[in-house]
Amino acid sequence: MTKLNTIPVLFNQEQHTYTNTLTGEVYQGITGTLIHRVFPDKYANVPKAVLEKAAEHGSLVHEEIELTETLGITPNSTEAKNYLRLKKENGLNFLASEHTVSDMAHYATNIDAIYEVEDNVVDIADYKTTSKFDKESVSWQLSICAYFLEENNPHIKVRKLYGMWLRGEIAQLIEVERHGNEEVKALIRADLEDKAFEYSPAFPDYINENEIVLCSLAKRIKALTDEYETIKGEVLQKMKENGDKSFDTGNILITFVGPSERSTFDSKKFKSEHADLYDKYLKTSTTSESLKLTVR
Repeated sequence: MTKLNTIPVLFNQEQHTYTNTLTGEVYQGITGTLIHRVFPDKYANVPKAVLEKAAEHGSLVHEEIELTETLGITPNSTEAKNYLRLKKENGLNFLASEHTVSDMAHYATNIDAIYEVEDNVVDIADYKTTSKFDKESVSWQLSICAYFLEENNPHIKVRKLYGMWLRGEIAQLIEVERHGNEEVKALIRADLEDKAFEYSPAFPDYINENEIVLCSLAKRIKALTDEYETIKGEVLQKMKENGDKSFDTGNILITFVGPSERSTFDSKKFKSEHADLYDKYLKTSTTSESLKLTVR
């Protein structure tokens, strides 16, 4: 079984500080330092009150999941219940939560969850309860965590990095790419020297921030549409069998519409047989710009 080293760094949740218990040094977290160095304008236009409310909700979900894992309590929130479902569906073997890692010089942070793959091989995850899932930001956050974890535990190798997006009914396990240790060390040097960190993501911010939510919504719309049409078909069949015509439940008006004939204009045939007239009656209009999404 994989055994994690416990480093002499104490996390104070109320003050959100990390203190080296041997030297008394206080280390900085990575969100306002290293992550901010990569994405300096990430929350520039978000009101402080909105950020605080989101952080409070995220903390509650984190705490409930931790208690569920460490004490075996039955979760109440939708997010925590979905967490357990995701863990089971993906065969994740829980090893530790809120595990503190550090470069033992300047920075420290907690890893939300560590899962054992095999002896001394682990996956790490971060819970996200935000309205959008930013893959680039999560990728950097977990890459730093992975670097620190392997530094603190030379016998351990981090295999995969996962973001767990838990927001209401949304529950997704999203693998993100790992930035190499040399990239992470270059970021640390830039922050210590207060220099700009040159980084060009593969896609612009508005794509990175919205990709996952668009994909999730598209899949949910398809799933709901399929379910909607299935149930409509079942009700249609029953009304047909029973000879029912209409029901007004107060919430919905359900009306049986019997078969009928309708006529349509065969424009393709008309064009082939009367091309001159077809062109004469063509009407040109300008369409508005639109976005086409193809979910893979």
